[in-house]
Amino acid sequence: MQIVTVAPVFVKNLLAGATLRGFNAEEILRAQGLSPQILTNPKLRISTIAFAELCHAVTQLLRDEAFGLLAKPQPFGSFKLLAQACLSTDTVRESLIAWRNGTNLLDSSLSASTTFTEEGGCLAFQCERREGVDSHYIVETVLTTAHRLHCWLANEFLPIERVELAYPEPEFSEEYRLVFYGAPVRFNQKRNAIYFNHQTLALSCQRDKLELRKLFERPHIQLLTQPKQSKSAHMRARLLMEHLFRDGHSNPQLTQVATAMGVTEQTLRRHLHKDGYSFQQLKDDIRRDMAIFFINSKDQSIEEIAFRLGFSEASTFIRAFKKWTGLTPLAYRKLS
Repeated sequence: MQIVTVAPVFVKNLLAGATLRGFNAEEILRAQGLSPQILTNPKLRISTIAFAELCHAVTQLLRDEAFGLLAKPQPFGSFKLLAQACLSTDTVRESLIAWRNGTNLLDSSLSASTTFTEEGGCLAFQCERREGVDSHYIVETVLTTAHRLHCWLANEFLPIERVELAYPEPEFSEEYRLVFYGAPVRFNQKRNAIYFNHQTLALSCQRDKLELRKLFERPHIQLLTQPKQSKSAHMRARLLMEHLFRDGHSNPQLTQVATAMGVTEQTLRRHLHKDGYSFQQLKDDIRRDMAIFFINSKDQSIEEIAFRLGFSEASTFIRAFKKWTGLTPLAYRKLS
Protein backbone atom coordinates (compact mmCIF):
# COMPACT_ATOMS: atom_id res chain seq x y z
CA MET A 1 0.00 0.00 0.00
CA GLN A 2 1.58 3.23 -1.17
CA ILE A 3 -0.46 5.73 0.87
CA VAL A 4 1.13 5.04 4.26
CA THR A 5 4.02 7.35 5.13
CA VAL A 6 7.24 6.64 7.01
CA ALA A 7 8.38 8.56 10.09
CA PRO A 8 11.80 10.32 10.15
CA VAL A 9 13.08 8.06 12.93
CA PHE A 10 13.11 5.11 10.51
CA VAL A 11 15.04 7.13 7.95
CA LYS A 12 17.68 8.08 10.53
CA ASN A 13 17.91 4.48 11.79
CA LEU A 14 18.25 3.17 8.24
CA LEU A 15 21.14 5.56 7.53
CA ALA A 16 23.03 4.82 10.76
CA GLY A 17 25.16 2.07 9.21
CA ALA A 18 26.14 4.23 6.25
CA THR A 19 27.12 7.05 8.60
CA LEU A 20 29.35 4.70 10.58
CA ARG A 21 31.00 3.71 7.32
CA GLY A 22 31.90 7.35 6.71
CA PHE A 23 29.17 8.33 4.26
CA ASN A 24 27.30 11.60 4.59
CA ALA A 25 23.61 11.03 5.37
CA GLU A 26 22.56 14.37 3.88
CA GLU A 27 24.29 13.59 0.58
CA ILE A 28 22.56 10.19 0.42
CA LEU A 29 19.18 11.85 0.91
CA ARG A 30 19.86 14.55 -1.69
CA ALA A 31 20.90 11.89 -4.22
CA GLN A 32 17.45 10.33 -3.72
CA GLY A 33 15.66 13.63 -4.14
CA LEU A 34 14.87 13.78 -0.42
CA SER A 35 15.37 16.76 1.83
CA PRO A 36 18.02 16.54 4.58
CA GLN A 37 15.44 18.33 6.75
CA ILE A 38 14.03 14.90 7.54
CA LEU A 39 17.05 14.36 9.82
CA THR A 40 16.07 17.34 11.98
CA ASN A 41 12.31 17.72 11.53
CA PRO A 42 10.52 14.95 13.50
CA LYS A 43 7.26 15.64 11.63
CA LEU A 44 8.59 15.45 8.08
CA ARG A 45 7.31 12.07 6.89
CA ILE A 46 8.07 10.56 3.47
CA SER A 47 6.16 8.17 1.23
CA THR A 48 6.59 4.40 1.40
CA ILE A 49 7.86 4.39 -2.19
CA ALA A 50 10.52 7.02 -1.39
CA PHE A 51 11.60 5.03 1.66
CA ALA A 52 11.79 1.78 -0.35
CA GLU A 53 13.97 3.49 -2.94
CA LEU A 54 16.19 4.83 -0.14
CA CYS A 55 16.56 1.28 1.23
CA HIS A 56 17.65 0.10 -2.21
CA ALA A 57 20.13 2.97 -2.54
CA VAL A 58 21.74 2.25 0.84
CA THR A 59 21.99 -1.45 0.01
CA GLN A 60 23.74 -0.65 -3.27
CA LEU A 61 26.03 1.91 -1.68
CA LEU A 62 27.23 -0.39 1.10
CA ARG A 63 26.95 -3.67 -0.83
CA ASP A 64 25.23 -4.97 2.27
CA GLU A 65 21.63 -6.17 2.46
CA ALA A 66 21.59 -5.37 6.19
CA PHE A 67 22.34 -1.65 5.54
CA GLY A 68 25.60 -1.82 7.51
CA LEU A 69 23.68 -2.36 10.76
CA LEU A 70 24.96 -5.86 11.63
CA ALA A 71 28.39 -6.83 12.96
CA LYS A 72 28.96 -8.79 9.73
CA PRO A 73 27.64 -7.57 6.37
CA GLN A 74 24.81 -9.54 4.79
CA PRO A 75 26.20 -10.15 1.28
CA PHE A 76 24.31 -9.50 -1.94
CA GLY A 77 22.16 -12.46 -2.87
CA SER A 78 21.18 -13.35 0.70
CA PHE A 79 17.52 -12.41 0.23
CA LYS A 80 17.46 -14.10 -3.17
CA LEU A 81 18.81 -17.32 -1.66
CA LEU A 82 16.20 -17.31 1.10
CA ALA A 83 13.33 -16.54 -1.27
CA GLN A 84 14.37 -19.28 -3.69
CA ALA A 85 14.52 -21.79 -0.84
CA CYS A 86 11.02 -20.78 0.28
CA LEU A 87 9.65 -21.08 -3.26
CA SER A 88 10.37 -24.81 -3.26
CA THR A 89 8.11 -25.46 -0.24
CA ASP A 90 4.41 -26.31 -0.17
CA THR A 91 3.06 -24.47 2.90
CA VAL A 92 3.80 -21.37 4.98
CA ARG A 93 5.03 -23.58 7.82
CA GLU A 94 7.51 -25.36 5.56
CA SER A 95 8.61 -22.04 4.13
CA LEU A 96 9.31 -20.60 7.59
CA ILE A 97 11.55 -23.60 8.24
CA ALA A 98 13.34 -23.02 4.94
CA TRP A 99 13.80 -19.34 5.85
CA ARG A 100 15.22 -20.40 9.24
CA ASN A 101 17.62 -22.92 7.70
CA GLY A 102 18.79 -20.51 5.02
CA THR A 103 19.39 -17.74 7.55
CA ASN A 104 21.52 -20.03 9.70
CA LEU A 105 23.61 -21.11 6.72
CA LEU A 106 24.60 -17.55 5.86
CA ASP A 107 27.81 -16.22 7.33
CA SER A 108 26.20 -13.18 8.91
CA SER A 109 25.28 -11.87 12.34
CA LEU A 110 21.76 -13.31 12.16
CA SER A 111 20.47 -16.59 13.52
CA ALA A 112 16.91 -17.90 13.34
CA SER A 113 14.74 -20.46 15.07
CA THR A 114 11.18 -21.75 14.74
CA THR A 115 8.75 -23.08 17.32
CA PHE A 116 5.49 -24.87 16.49
CA THR A 117 2.57 -26.08 18.61
CA GLU A 118 -0.96 -27.27 17.85
CA GLU A 119 -2.17 -23.66 18.05
CA GLY A 120 0.44 -22.15 15.71
CA GLY A 121 4.07 -21.17 15.66
CA CYS A 122 6.68 -18.46 15.33
CA LEU A 123 9.82 -17.43 13.51
CA ALA A 124 12.40 -15.87 15.84
CA PHE A 125 15.71 -14.07 15.28
CA GLN A 126 18.81 -13.12 17.20
CA CYS A 127 21.21 -10.55 15.78
CA GLU A 128 24.53 -8.99 16.64
CA ARG A 129 24.39 -5.30 15.79
CA ARG A 130 27.38 -3.39 14.54
CA GLU A 131 29.23 -1.48 17.24
CA GLY A 132 27.86 2.05 17.37
CA VAL A 133 24.37 1.12 16.13
CA ASP A 134 21.92 2.13 18.83
CA SER A 135 18.57 1.41 17.22
CA HIS A 136 16.83 -1.92 16.69
CA TYR A 137 15.77 -1.06 13.16
CA ILE A 138 17.49 -4.15 11.75
CA VAL A 139 15.30 -6.37 13.97
CA GLU A 140 12.17 -4.66 12.69
CA THR A 141 13.44 -5.06 9.13
CA VAL A 142 14.21 -8.77 9.48
CA LEU A 143 10.79 -9.51 10.99
CA THR A 144 8.82 -7.48 8.47
CA THR A 145 10.80 -8.79 5.50
CA ALA A 146 10.09 -12.38 6.52
CA HIS A 147 6.41 -11.63 7.05
CA ARG A 148 5.90 -9.72 3.81
CA LEU A 149 7.80 -12.28 1.73
CA HIS A 150 5.46 -14.96 3.08
CA CYS A 151 2.42 -12.79 2.34
CA TRP A 152 3.71 -12.54 -1.21
CA LEU A 153 4.46 -16.26 -1.33
CA ALA A 154 0.95 -17.25 -0.16
CA ASN A 155 -0.56 -14.52 -2.38
CA GLU A 156 -2.67 -13.26 0.49
CA PHE A 157 -2.29 -11.34 3.72
CA LEU A 158 -1.02 -13.47 6.63
CA PRO A 159 -2.49 -12.19 9.91
CA ILE A 160 0.05 -11.76 12.70
CA GLU A 161 -1.08 -13.08 16.08
CA ARG A 162 1.54 -11.09 17.99
CA VAL A 163 5.09 -9.76 17.84
CA GLU A 164 7.64 -10.12 20.63
CA LEU A 165 10.67 -7.81 20.82
CA ALA A 166 13.66 -8.30 23.11
CA TYR A 167 14.17 -4.62 23.86
CA PRO A 168 12.38 -1.80 25.71
CA GLU A 169 9.48 0.05 24.13
CA PRO A 170 10.79 3.02 22.10
CA GLU A 171 9.25 6.48 22.13
CA PHE A 172 7.91 5.96 18.60
CA SER A 173 6.21 2.62 19.32
CA GLU A 174 2.89 3.93 17.96
CA GLU A 175 4.49 3.60 14.50
CA TYR A 176 4.54 -0.17 14.99
CA ARG A 177 0.78 -0.15 14.42
CA LEU A 178 1.53 0.19 10.71
CA VAL A 179 4.81 -1.71 10.66
CA PHE A 180 3.14 -4.85 12.05
CA TYR A 181 -0.36 -4.28 10.65
CA GLY A 182 -1.96 -3.56 14.01
CA ALA A 183 -0.82 -6.80 15.65
CA PRO A 184 -0.14 -6.73 19.42
CA VAL A 185 3.53 -5.92 20.13
CA ARG A 186 5.16 -6.97 23.39
CA PHE A 187 8.46 -5.48 24.50
CA ASN A 188 11.21 -6.69 26.86
CA GLN A 189 10.65 -10.29 25.78
CA LYS A 190 13.18 -13.12 25.64
CA ARG A 191 13.44 -13.06 21.84
CA ASN A 192 12.46 -11.23 18.69
CA ALA A 193 9.67 -13.27 17.15
CA ILE A 194 6.59 -13.10 14.94
CA TYR A 195 3.69 -15.47 15.64
CA PHE A 196 1.09 -17.05 13.34
CA ASN A 197 -1.90 -19.28 14.03
CA HIS A 198 -2.34 -22.84 12.81
CA GLN A 199 -4.60 -21.89 9.91
CA THR A 200 -2.06 -19.41 8.57
CA LEU A 201 0.79 -21.92 8.79
CA ALA A 202 -1.25 -24.40 6.76
CA LEU A 203 -1.78 -22.03 3.81
CA SER A 204 -0.19 -23.15 0.56
CA CYS A 205 2.55 -21.36 -1.34
CA GLN A 206 1.18 -19.97 -4.61
CA ARG A 207 4.03 -18.29 -6.49
CA ASP A 208 6.20 -19.59 -9.32
CA LYS A 209 9.71 -18.91 -10.66
CA LEU A 210 8.57 -16.27 -13.15
CA GLU A 211 6.83 -14.29 -10.38
CA LEU A 212 9.92 -14.64 -8.20
CA ARG A 213 12.10 -13.13 -10.93
CA LYS A 214 9.72 -10.15 -11.09
CA LEU A 215 9.96 -9.77 -7.30
CA PHE A 216 13.76 -9.60 -7.53
CA GLU A 217 13.52 -6.64 -9.93
CA ARG A 218 12.26 -4.26 -7.20
CA PRO A 219 12.20 -6.24 -3.93
CA HIS A 220 12.16 -3.30 -1.50
CA ILE A 221 9.23 -1.62 -3.20
CA GLN A 222 7.22 -4.80 -3.68
CA LEU A 223 7.66 -5.91 -0.07
CA LEU A 224 7.10 -2.51 1.53
CA THR A 225 3.93 -1.91 -0.49
CA GLN A 226 2.34 -5.30 0.15
CA PRO A 227 -1.45 -4.84 0.57
CA LYS A 228 -2.26 -4.20 4.21
CA GLN A 229 -5.03 -5.99 6.01
CA SER A 230 -5.61 -6.72 9.66
CA LYS A 231 -7.96 -8.00 12.28
CA SER A 232 -7.47 -4.82 14.34
CA ALA A 233 -10.25 -2.22 14.27
CA HIS A 234 -8.03 0.77 13.50
CA MET A 235 -6.34 -0.92 10.53
CA ARG A 236 -9.68 -2.07 9.10
CA ALA A 237 -11.14 1.42 9.57
CA ARG A 238 -8.02 2.98 8.05
CA LEU A 239 -8.16 0.84 4.92
CA LEU A 240 -11.86 1.54 4.52
CA MET A 241 -11.41 5.31 4.84
CA GLU A 242 -8.52 5.27 2.38
CA HIS A 243 -10.84 3.69 -0.18
CA LEU A 244 -13.57 6.21 0.62
CA PHE A 245 -11.18 9.13 0.12
CA ARG A 246 -9.93 7.69 -3.17
CA ASP A 247 -13.53 7.12 -4.35
CA GLY A 248 -14.43 10.75 -3.79
CA HIS A 249 -16.02 10.60 -0.33
CA SER A 250 -14.15 13.62 0.94
CA ASN A 251 -15.16 13.45 4.59
CA PRO A 252 -16.00 9.94 5.88
CA GLN A 253 -18.06 9.97 9.07
CA LEU A 254 -18.07 7.58 12.02
CA THR A 255 -21.55 6.33 11.14
CA GLN A 256 -20.52 5.55 7.57
CA VAL A 257 -17.39 3.65 8.61
CA ALA A 258 -19.12 1.72 11.40
CA THR A 259 -21.91 0.64 9.05
CA ALA A 260 -19.42 -0.52 6.43
CA MET A 261 -17.60 -2.54 9.10
CA GLY A 262 -20.85 -4.06 10.36
CA VAL A 263 -20.61 -2.66 13.90
CA THR A 264 -22.31 0.06 15.90
CA GLU A 265 -20.71 3.48 16.38
CA GLN A 266 -20.26 2.74 20.08
CA THR A 267 -18.51 -0.57 19.32
CA LEU A 268 -16.19 1.05 16.80
CA ARG A 269 -15.31 3.84 19.25
CA ARG A 270 -14.56 1.23 21.93
CA HIS A 271 -12.32 -0.81 19.61
CA LEU A 272 -10.46 2.27 18.41
CA HIS A 273 -9.93 3.42 21.98
CA LYS A 274 -8.49 0.00 22.80
CA ASP A 275 -6.02 0.46 19.93
CA GLY A 276 -5.09 3.93 21.22
CA TYR A 277 -7.04 5.95 18.69
CA SER A 278 -10.01 8.27 18.48
CA PHE A 279 -11.92 8.31 15.20
CA GLN A 280 -10.84 11.89 14.47
CA GLN A 281 -7.18 11.11 15.16
CA LEU A 282 -7.31 8.14 12.82
CA LYS A 283 -8.97 10.21 10.09
CA ASP A 284 -6.38 12.97 10.50
CA ASP A 285 -3.53 10.43 10.20
CA ILE A 286 -5.05 9.14 6.96
CA ARG A 287 -5.58 12.64 5.59
CA ARG A 288 -1.96 13.51 6.43
CA ASP A 289 -0.63 10.45 4.59
CA MET A 290 -2.93 10.93 1.62
CA ALA A 291 -2.05 14.62 1.45
CA ILE A 292 1.65 13.74 1.23
CA PHE A 293 0.87 11.15 -1.44
CA PHE A 294 -1.14 13.62 -3.53
CA ILE A 295 1.41 16.42 -3.09
CA ASN A 296 4.24 14.14 -4.22
CA SER A 297 2.28 13.11 -7.32
CA LYS A 298 2.22 16.80 -8.39
CA ASP A 299 -0.82 16.37 -10.65
CA GLN A 300 -3.28 18.25 -8.40
CA SER A 301 -3.28 21.76 -7.06
CA ILE A 302 -3.23 22.46 -3.32
CA GLU A 303 -6.86 23.59 -3.58
CA GLU A 304 -7.88 20.34 -5.30
CA ILE A 305 -6.13 18.25 -2.64
CA ALA A 306 -7.79 20.24 0.14
CA PHE A 307 -11.26 19.64 -1.33
CA ARG A 308 -10.55 15.97 -1.97
CA LEU A 309 -9.60 15.46 1.66
CA GLY A 310 -12.71 17.13 3.02
CA PHE A 311 -11.46 20.62 3.85
CA SER A 312 -13.90 23.43 3.09
CA GLU A 313 -11.11 25.91 2.36
CA ALA A 314 -7.51 25.62 1.19
CA SER A 315 -6.37 27.80 4.08
CA THR A 316 -7.74 25.30 6.60
CA PHE A 317 -5.91 22.47 4.85
CA ILE A 318 -2.67 24.48 4.78
CA ARG A 319 -2.85 25.07 8.54
CA ALA A 320 -3.56 21.38 9.18
CA PHE A 321 -0.72 20.23 6.92
CA LYS A 322 1.74 22.57 8.63
CA LYS A 323 0.66 21.15 11.98
CA TRP A 324 1.22 17.61 10.68
CA THR A 325 4.59 18.11 8.99
CA GLY A 326 5.99 21.46 10.09
CA LEU A 327 5.80 22.75 6.50
CA THR A 328 3.16 24.21 4.22
CA PRO A 329 1.99 21.98 1.35
CA LEU A 330 3.79 24.17 -1.19
CA ALA A 331 7.04 24.11 0.80
CA TYR A 332 6.77 20.32 1.09
CA ARG A 333 6.19 20.00 -2.68
CA LYS A 334 9.32 22.05 -3.35
CA LEU A 335 11.44 19.64 -1.32
CA SER A 336 11.30 16.97 -4.02
